[in-house]
Amino acid sequence: MQSVRRAFTLIELLVVIAIIAILAAILFPVFAQAKESAKKTQCLSNGKQTGTGLYLYVSDSDDMLPMANYPSTYVGPPFTVFAWHAGEGKAELNWADLLLPYTKNVDMFKCPDDNSGAADWPKGSGVKVTGKPLSYALNQFFFKKPTGNFFSLTGGDMGSITTPSSKVFIIESQSNSHYELMAPNRWKAPDGHSILDRHLGGSNYVFADTHARYRKMPASYKSLPTSGWPADINTVDTLNMPQWFPWLDNGDEKW
Repeated sequence: MQSVRRAFTLIELLVVIAIIAILAAILFPVFAQAKESAKKTQCLSNGKQTGTGLYLYVSDSDDMLPMANYPSTYVGPPFTVFAWHAGEGKAELNWADLLLPYTKNVDMFKCPDDNSGAADWPKGSGVKVTGKPLSYALNQFFFKKPTGNFFSLTGGDMGSITTPSSKVFIIESQSNSHYELMAPNRWKAPDGHSILDRHLGGSNYVFADTHARYRKMPASYKSLPTSGWPADINTVDTLNMPQWFPWLDNGDEKW
């Protein structure tokens, strides 16, 4: 008996390829969103661990929150382990260095969505500093009062904040941005990368009572001036974002 060989026709192959292409177009965005969701969750985990370290630090420091960084006139050692200012082994300590004895993990201070790399120092020189990336910063309004400068060497007394559970203290930043202090108008880094909306339209925050949460970034942040904001700090209670200002007694967050 003569055997008959069977094979796909060209049209059948084209139909199969078209189906695969359609499925890929449907599934790839789903996979990308799932991957981004995993990064957001990892970043939130970083925040929760940082919050635990913050709690232990505050407990050992008479309820005083850590300062953003030692003065630039600081003469070490010890020096920072992070890639900021002059870099590891050269620059002054910052708040993350102060929490390291409690967190015991330097890598958790890098957000998985922060691929900006090391900063250059001096700024604009193109010379990259060495050290571990630092993807988080402190709320700049913990270091100011409506009347001017706030605390010089600490982030203030926890007891003076009436609603610490609704005041953001540690905020996502970008390792090459030179932002050791963050504010709503710094939602975009100098290199153009988004910061406060990089996780599916939002970011993770550690609050002054040391718990961590994810929040969507309000569209209003995009309309804030990039410098000189707010021009009159005495009017911040009208800005509809009390979670940024520790001296406001309003316990409600507004996002």
